Amino acid sequence: MTTARQRNRSASAVIFSSLMLLLSGCAATGGSTAHVDDAKAEAVAFLKDTMQHEQDVAWPPVPTPLTTRCSDEDDGVRFQYLVSVDTDLDSQKIASTLESYWTSRGLEVKPSQEDFGKYGVLYSATARADRMPRGSYEISSAGINLYVDSRCAEGNVSDYE
Repeated sequence: MTTARQRNRSASAVIFSSLMLLLSGCAATGGSTAHVDDAKAEAVAFLKDTMQHEQDVAWPPVPTPLTTRCSDEDDGVRFQYLVSVDTDLDSQKIASTLESYWTSRGLEVKPSQEDFGKYGVLYSATARADRMPRGSYEISSAGINLYVDSRCAEGNVSDYE
């Protein structure tokens, strides 16, 4: 009787291990493309959270997204939201704040800066993470361009023309 129980436990352990391996494989590779509504909702939430994190900026409403082809997938679309705002706030401080915020959200942030002499310094960064919207910004003494791209979603760019 104990050998039958041991076999059942072993079989259960093998099934559980196989299931966990399958699920972790999907998570590691990003799984399939997201549903359009989910991809848009995640991107808008990420954009709004980012804008709310920098409350000193007079952000405009969330814009209508552009639709682009997924460059890292065979099929699918991404929805890109661009928010552009003029501001004379401290560009270095805003860049540092956004970089810290995105890092705290689990994104890998790659910042850079370039000094354009009399035109000032341009701060920029890209932020990426698996299965999340992507962010990037360009910040200067004249203003901010904030970009958020959704995860890759089902569909084709022609579906949105």
